[in-house]
Amino acid sequence: MKQKLIELFRNPKYAGIKRFSFWLRGLLFRGTRYTCPCCNSRLRGFVGRSGLFKSNNDGYCPRCNAKARHRRIWLYIQEHTNLLTDPLSLLEVAPWWSLARRFSTMSSLRYAGLDLEANNPFVNVVGDVTTIPLQTDSCDAALCIHVLEHVPDDARAMQELYRVLKPGGYALVSVPLLLNETTREDPSVTDPQERKRLFGEVGHVRYYGTDFIERLKSVGFNVTMNPADTVSTDARLKFGLRNDENIFHCLKPA
Repeated sequence: MKQKLIELFRNPKYAGIKRFSFWLRGLLFRGTRYTCPCCNSRLRGFVGRSGLFKSNNDGYCPRCNAKARHRRIWLYIQEHTNLLTDPLSLLEVAPWWSLARRFSTMSSLRYAGLDLEANNPFVNVVGDVTTIPLQTDSCDAALCIHVLEHVPDDARAMQELYRVLKPGGYALVSVPLLLNETTREDPSVTDPQERKRLFGEVGHVRYYGTDFIERLKSVGFNVTMNPADTVSTDARLKFGLRNDENIFHCLKPA
């Protein structure tokens, strides 16, 4: 039953049902303790993966379904980029509802949502991140949020992000990250439960570590890491952020 509901929500034909369910859930979670910056909702709490009434302090936004990582990236975009103010072309890899619904309606943006299948209404470019079907030097900015850990040939994906960006363009990248060891990966590990044990989730093929910046730099990017702890404690509490969501600002030199 749960899997059928997930498939229903992913079907673009039922986007209206999805919007209504988020609206209804948002009503149930109205409050004043937290704020979701992605939709500006005031909330009594966030929800877990299967939550309906029970709240927590860093889960999904009940109104727009933003995870903590998306709330973190939205705040970073507001404070450190021109993405919300200037006329730009934006590529979002694996569009997430809470971000894509806003970007796709902004008149200042030319928005491209890339995924392997057109499994939500915001996917308008079907393709693989390792062979992005866009022209070279065609995008001002790109978002790649918790995607690379799923991609076997992540070097190729990084090269493609670099290729499609205009000189002076940037990609904002985030991944699960270990700060006490180098990247943990083993292509021979294919068992889902062993992947979960080693890499954090059954769909992950690696757990990135302290060499992640060097991997990004190897394709040509100038990389700046914005650590999770640069966000104040008060802001982390207010917006339901986690203490492990680091953002990598990857600039393609002009």
